[in-house]
Amino acid sequence: MNNIEKAEELLNNGDFAKALSAIRKSKPDEDKGRRLFLKGEALRGLGLFGEALKEYGFARRAIRGNAELELETRLSEVRCNRALGNDKAAVEGARESAALSRKLGVYTEEAELEWALALRLVGKLPEAARLLEKLLKTFKKAGDWSGAAFALWALGGLYRAQGRYEAGINSFEESLKAAKKGKDEAAAGYALFGLGGILRVAGFMGRALDCYVRARKLFSTTDDAFAKAYAECGTSNVLRQLGRLEDSYAGYIRAHKLYSGLSDWADLGFVEWGMGEIKKKNGDFISALAHYRKAAGLFKGRSEPRGEALTQLSLATLYYLRGETAKAERQHDRALKFIRSHGLHTHLETFT
Repeated sequence: MNNIEKAEELLNNGDFAKALSAIRKSKPDEDKGRRLFLKGEALRGLGLFGEALKEYGFARRAIRGNAELELETRLSEVRCNRALGNDKAAVEGARESAALSRKLGVYTEEAELEWALALRLVGKLPEAARLLEKLLKTFKKAGDWSGAAFALWALGGLYRAQGRYEAGINSFEESLKAAKKGKDEAAAGYALFGLGGILRVAGFMGRALDCYVRARKLFSTTDDAFAKAYAECGTSNVLRQLGRLEDSYAGYIRAHKLYSGLSDWADLGFVEWGMGEIKKKNGDFISALAHYRKAAGLFKGRSEPRGEALTQLSLATLYYLRGETAKAERQHDRALKFIRSHGLHTHLETFT
């Protein structure tokens, strides 16, 4: 078994760091296109989406006459752009991947799934929901429980964005069941993340915290740095709402370090916003304002309208607390206009 074959086996087992090491030991010209693609896959598995995108770009230039590998590479590029909130690149890549998939007759469900998620990313929720529901039936019929778990996870997030908490909770619970049926621990972990998040905004703090604790345990021995950062941030959100502000802030600091290392600026925005909320509750308005401004900058242009909305609403509250009532009213009006233009319900998330 050569290093490329060894890397593929390690990737299939979720050993991303070892896979990256094996790839680096291989000869630079050894099946160059596939080598670069696999390097991107290892980096993506480690949560290093920006670095992975560079390798996929190199891979596509190195691929000669292998349309199927080109499609695999394009799909992975879409996944990275989606994770980073690069909506234009994600939508364009998903559209191109879907066209290439239809032409080749391979990776049909994967391409359709990425197209549905791209639609969800840019707020075309009804269209995305229809496609995800169709794919869910396809995955179940084929006995693809990992695919079903992913589709249900995506639907859960979509329902949450629509304010349909009961439907969202049910989708995440079904996603967890499907993941367990398919013995897919990573899918189970992300289902728990989704469930924890929606239970939190619906007010079920104890159940939400339990979900994050279970997810943290699942990912603790893996190479998935993104999941570890997500666990820290999600847990801190619950602790903040429970009033455990010191514990929450400490978790945000850990999440901040992890997300910064991954160059995941959109998710880092939620960390900055959460830190601002704690500073505001503690009466440190100057620090709170600094965190909110950082959050606003991180969310801008990264397909996170909910994050932008939360930050705008928090700024309005902060201005009011500082006695700047007229400024607070103007800020609140801008926030409501923004929220309604995106079809959100963030202004009603007073429990968040």
